[in-house]
Amino acid sequence: MIEKNQQPLNQVYWLRGQKVMIDEDVAALFQVSLKELRQRVGRNKQRFPPDFLFLPTIEEWQVLQQQADPILKIDKIETPLVFTEAGLLMASGIIKSDVAIQVSINIIKEFFQIVKSSNQ
Repeated sequence: MIEKNQQPLNQVYWLRGQKVMIDEDVAALFQVSLKELRQRVGRNKQRFPPDFLFLPTIEEWQVLQQQADPILKIDKIETPLVFTEAGLLMASGIIKSDVAIQVSINIIKEFFQIVKSSNQ
C-alpha cells in the first residue's frame, strides 16, 4: 500500500531476477482504482504472459514483504498481482488515463536511451 507522501515509482522491488511492482502500486501510479486495473488486465489476459504479470508464491510474497517492510501489509487477505517492467508497459497501454499515457511515453524513451547508449 502506498502512503500518501510516497511516490509510486519508489515501490519497485526485486523478484525473480527483475524489477517488479505490485498491482496496488501500479494502480496508484496510473491513478486508477485497483479494481479498475484488475478488470482491465482480466479483459486483456492475452497481453500478459507470465513474464509480464504473475501471482507470486507464498515464499515470493514473503520476500516482497521483507523488501518493503513496513510498507506492505503482512495481513493482506489477497496476494497481489506482480507486474514486471514489460507488464507495466503493457498495462499502461490498456489503462485510459493521461498518467498512463505519460508513463508509457517515459518507459519507451528510457528504453530507447538504453539501446542508443549500448550501440555507441
